[in-house]
Amino acid sequence: MKINNVAKAILAASLVFSAPMVFADGSGVNTSLDSSEGTQGSGGVVTFQGKITEVSCNVTTDSKSKLVDLGAWAKSYFDDHDETTRRQFKINVEDCPESVTSVAVLFDGTKDAQDSTLLKVTPGADSASGVGVKLLEDDGSTQIKIGSVSKSVAPEAGGTAELAFYADYTKNGDAIKAGDASAVSNFLMVYN
Repeated sequence: MKINNVAKAILAASLVFSAPMVFADGSGVNTSLDSSEGTQGSGGVVTFQGKITEVSCNVTTDSKSKLVDLGAWAKSYFDDHDETTRRQFKINVEDCPESVTSVAVLFDGTKDAQDSTLLKVTPGADSASGVGVKLLEDDGSTQIKIGSVSKSVAPEAGGTAELAFYADYTKNGDAIKAGDASAVSNFLMVYN
């Protein structure tokens, strides 16, 4: 009789340990941490918000692929200067719906290894070093860090907007080496 009760207890225990576990959160997912992950504490909630719109502004054809000539500068120029003369460029949008109240630009690209606020000069055997490309707002003095959004402007009554910027070569702290100093930045339009 005692052996039969012991067998029943072993059978019941094996069923409990082989059955799927349902946890306190009701998910069936083990959210416990093992000892190498630390101790759990209280948490919170992350809410993601946004919307999908029907239309946005259109970047004008001449703004989709810009070429900004920053000029040719002697290596010795940087002996006495940290940056070159700024050159202006513009990005224009059109056909903005009335729902768009502000337009800005997110500049992205490879960040300079020495100064992450600058755009890196495209590497290559004949590439310059010691400088990066600095982007600035239309005031010519407020820097736009790579990966950051510019200040916004409101579209005009006809649904157009013009965003003006400046760019220059800025020393990054490395020794200056002569060569090609091209750089590439992708941009995205940011609305309201």
